[in-house]
Amino acid sequence: MQLELANFQHVASNESIEDEVSDLDGAEQPSEPMVVESDQVLASLIRSVGITSITEVENLVSELQEARNYLQSEGDRIRAEVVHYAAIAGVASASVKIIFDALSAWRTADQSAHKASAF
Repeated sequence: MQLELANFQHVASNESIEDEVSDLDGAEQPSEPMVVESDQVLASLIRSVGITSITEVENLVSELQEARNYLQSEGDRIRAEVVHYAAIAGVASASVKIIFDALSAWRTADQSAHKASAF
């Protein structure tokens, strides 16, 4: 037997797709209690997954708030240290200026004394 397109066209013309679709209309539909039960199971599953996800998100938010509080307190501490070191640097600079002025005055006085003794 040879397979030819003509053989398949004959078979296709005898069975229409509409007949197959109409056969599905008679198929048994799930009963209402089974649908309600599966909806309840699905709702329970979604709720349990949702609760887990919500709990994880709440934990992450809590950890992020703790990290934010820590970083803010560290920022405040560092700002206070910078102000402290700036004050120390200002005092050190003023001390260096006082020492420089005192040494300059001594040097000027010493040079004047040498010049006066040379005359």
